[in-house]
Amino acid sequence: MMGARATTTTTATATVTRKTTTTRRSAAAARATRGDDETIAAKVKNFAIATTLATTLSLGAVTSDAKAGEIEILATPAPTAGYIVDDAGLMSRSTATAVNKTLKELEDATGFHVNVITVRKLVFETDPFAFGDKVLETWYPTVEEGNDKGNLLLVKSTKDGALVGGPKFLKQVGDPLIDSVLTSNYGINLEQEKYNEALTSSVKRIAAVLEGKDDPGPPAKFEAQKGSNFKTKSETSEKRDVFANVVIGLLVISFVVPMLQYAGYVVGDPDFDE
Repeated sequence: MMGARATTTTTATATVTRKTTTTRRSAAAARATRGDDETIAAKVKNFAIATTLATTLSLGAVTSDAKAGEIEILATPAPTAGYIVDDAGLMSRSTATAVNKTLKELEDATGFHVNVITVRKLVFETDPFAFGDKVLETWYPTVEEGNDKGNLLLVKSTKDGALVGGPKFLKQVGDPLIDSVLTSNYGINLEQEKYNEALTSSVKRIAAVLEGKDDPGPPAKFEAQKGSNFKTKSETSEKRDVFANVVIGLLVISFVVPMLQYAGYVVGDPDFDE
């Protein structure tokens, strides 16, 4: 009897052990399955986030370049070694050299410091004068610092710009020169996308006036003579008259010459009367 009970107990224990092992295996499998599901879900979520971010960045790339121009200029320290911040990349090496030379001579002679700034497009502050003033105030925060400073700005996208400066600079330059530079030097050259000529000619005029010299004046506007393929009224009338005279002459010849030939034939034939 004791052996039977022991056998029964051992069998029951083995059965419970198997059930427990099976349960643990099932739980482990379930956890593994849940873990795999969670891993897949996490990967899908990360992929979705990455895709959304990439899409956002790609859509924002259209305006990021334009915005970067303004931000970079405002974040750039005021030029000390030179006079140019060519963010739009418009100036050739020869132009940059000539402009720096002219403005260095100007500062050495008068103390006036003029910066030449180019930007691709204005997005945050679309008014060139407002943006030029903002840059001036950022670079030279006090009136004393910016009193004899000036900024010549050129905006590529709109083909315009501004000339701003401190009180002493503006008084010496004068409104007539500012208007003339923007309407003539900028207006004429930028119309033909001559960015380098617009900047060099403007700098020469500004430097001359600040040095007390005569203003070289605005560039002459070149207009190609436009011809027309259409005849004028007088030319048409003249050609019509000539054509009419020729036609009349041909008609006269076509009638008169045969008649004269016939008359000559009749007069010269002695047997005609018979």
